[in-house]
Amino acid sequence: MSQNRVNNRPIIGILTEPSFSKYGDEYIRSAYVQYLESAGARVVPIRGKQPPEYYTSLFKKINGVLFPGGGANTTHGPYYESGKAMYELAIKANDQGDYFPIWGTCLGLELFTVLTAKKWLLASTDSENLTLPLTFAEGYRHSHIFKNMPDDILTYLNTEPVTQNNHKYSMLTKDFKASSSLSKFYQVLSTNHGRDNLEFVSLMEAYKYPFYASQWHPEKNVFLWSANSAINHDFHAIRVSQYMANFFVNEARKSTHQFDSAQEEAREMIENYVRKFVPTTSFIASYYFNYTTKA
Repeated sequence: MSQNRVNNRPIIGILTEPSFSKYGDEYIRSAYVQYLESAGARVVPIRGKQPPEYYTSLFKKINGVLFPGGGANTTHGPYYESGKAMYELAIKANDQGDYFPIWGTCLGLELFTVLTAKKWLLASTDSENLTLPLTFAEGYRHSHIFKNMPDDILTYLNTEPVTQNNHKYSMLTKDFKASSSLSKFYQVLSTNHGRDNLEFVSLMEAYKYPFYASQWHPEKNVFLWSANSAINHDFHAIRVSQYMANFFVNEARKSTHQFDSAQEEAREMIENYVRKFVPTTSFIASYYFNYTTKA
């Protein structure tokens, strides 16, 4: 698209994940929705177990995709299939000059590695409920994510525990480097070590495509209040979270996809679905869906 055109009504799709709750077959954590909305985007769910034409049609109407964190399978099943459909559509679109960004968080980074390498290369690590500063990789400052980042936020990321990790599996740095499929496709921007001292990729972006992924959770600093989680809610952590949300939504503003009508757009908004808050110490709210029903 022309770099002079800006879409100030961006709509971002979030993949649903299979649910083991009584409230629905699939879900999206509301923290991801709030995170994108806080930066000026609106959200539609990308439903699981849909026919190929559903993904093709929806792709043409939204301006970006978020692969969220969670516990879904990254080699088969609804989360994988929905992500694969959007990833392949985005590759084709970007190759044709149709700018379309994707962000992967935690499980989303892991899904990116599977989709690009076409196999599962992750390793088990001791990296759950762990808040860390980032160790920047060589050349990070020239990346899309970092090139315009204010110096104070760079300092917070590099010196303070502002990134919350909560993953059982990681893309080890040594395995990333050993995979030509991954190392030619993505630039590693930062790494971290778990309690077991294994080094893993914690932030990366594609060289050719507007694809970005963090192993940590930028949405949690602002929107998740679990009493049992090591999540930094101080002002510096909030600044980091807000920068990341603004960065990705600004990427989505470069896409000019749109719905055919305001009525169709309204029917797809996530506000059509049930948001359920379960009052426990986790303080987690989610949107729930059933595979056989639509709003």
